[in-house]
Amino acid sequence: MKKTKRLAAALLTVMAVSTACVAPPKEEAPAAPAAGTTQAADSGSSGEQEPGTPEELTIWAWDQNFNIAAMKTAAEYYRNAGHPDFNLNIIEVEENAVETKSITAFTSGVSEGMPDILLMGDYSAQSFLSNYKGKYADLTDAMDFSQFAQYKVNAYTVDGRVYGVPFDSGSAGLYYRKDYLEQAGFTEEDMKDLTWTEFIEIGKKVKETTGKYFVVFTPYKGTHYIQIALQSAGEWLTKEDGSANFKDSAVVREMMGVLKELYKADLIMPVDYWSAEGIGGVQKGDVAAHISAVWYIPTLTSVPEMKDKWGYTNIPVLETVDNATKYSNIGGSSWVVLEESSNKELAIDFLKTVYAGNVDFYQQILKEQGAVATYLPSLEGSAYEEGNDFFGGAKIYKDFADWGKMVPSVDYGMYTNETSDALRTVTQDYFDDKMTLDEALEKAEKTFDMQVGN
Repeated sequence: MKKTKRLAAALLTVMAVSTACVAPPKEEAPAAPAAGTTQAADSGSSGEQEPGTPEELTIWAWDQNFNIAAMKTAAEYYRNAGHPDFNLNIIEVEENAVETKSITAFTSGVSEGMPDILLMGDYSAQSFLSNYKGKYADLTDAMDFSQFAQYKVNAYTVDGRVYGVPFDSGSAGLYYRKDYLEQAGFTEEDMKDLTWTEFIEIGKKVKETTGKYFVVFTPYKGTHYIQIALQSAGEWLTKEDGSANFKDSAVVREMMGVLKELYKADLIMPVDYWSAEGIGGVQKGDVAAHISAVWYIPTLTSVPEMKDKWGYTNIPVLETVDNATKYSNIGGSSWVVLEESSNKELAIDFLKTVYAGNVDFYQQILKEQGAVATYLPSLEGSAYEEGNDFFGGAKIYKDFADWGKMVPSVDYGMYTNETSDALRTVTQDYFDDKMTLDEALEKAEKTFDMQVGN
């Protein structure tokens, strides 16, 4: 393996992806807002705290309604925990921009304007923590990480040291329209513990009976299904040595077949599932099922007229892998502290006090943001025992939280984007019978090797 080339390729890829979605980083970091407020990232002045201000931190995060809202609540809990003068400047920065700005600062050696704490996507963690050693604070001895879901802790562990405080769960499940399933002759009991083959057969019957698509995503980009299945079996798209895990993976081989069958049977509404059309298709009833994470619940419940029409269950199970489970994770993020922060100790104490020690905080953000925690003591709180009227009184958050405890840990490695992109170069040709499965996976591995310099 050519480590130097791999590192360079990884950095160029991250920068290319990031700058394709956002404007290039400015010379100055985002401006810090007035104490206790939130602002966008592009205002243009310094993000440093005001001299002499006691107990003040600056944070970069994305999503006003989820991550940022939870952080505002966390600040309230910290003030109530004996820090009445604590101020939190939360600057809204999109995920791609967080990565681009971090790369720029770390490679230039100029840390001025960087925050004290930033949000990091779990799939990117290993790449940043490994490529920029010494830039993130070692939190191993600061808090008890055995109190968190271990698959989240492992995502932020490098050389036996932990560098991130786990936040939200991406516990995965299968959502389905009960009315459409009933029309096709299926009960809620029939939806439990499906294999992927059974999932497809139900989809065919639903399409035949109702005319509705079964799922929604751009078919050649269906690699997220492969990722879901891989983690359910404790694998990932790369092996321990960083090479592609395509040809030799029974999971990848089975799921390529699953995607092809879904495509051939015309069960896929062929639009990006995060687009307005994709989300609208789910909300309006154009599709009968959707595999996603616990954080998708607000997307469903935001349409009150669909009350009692949606059910949920665990994800389908692989048939070709002996150790496969019905538990997996999709996405998620965690908090990291920058080593060069002048407020490092305050930042660590803040995260330890609230995110690693306050059960009431997690109860509140569950009720207000639908944020399911990966802090295990909080999962026994009263909020998780409350039934959800939209889902017929079912304890949906408790169920997803319990599933989250069972998610296998995997090493996401440094090349999640690159491996997914490599597979996407061959999926359509495989679907259209222009390539055999062996030919497709062989070409995908060669494409990946070229991308990362193997």
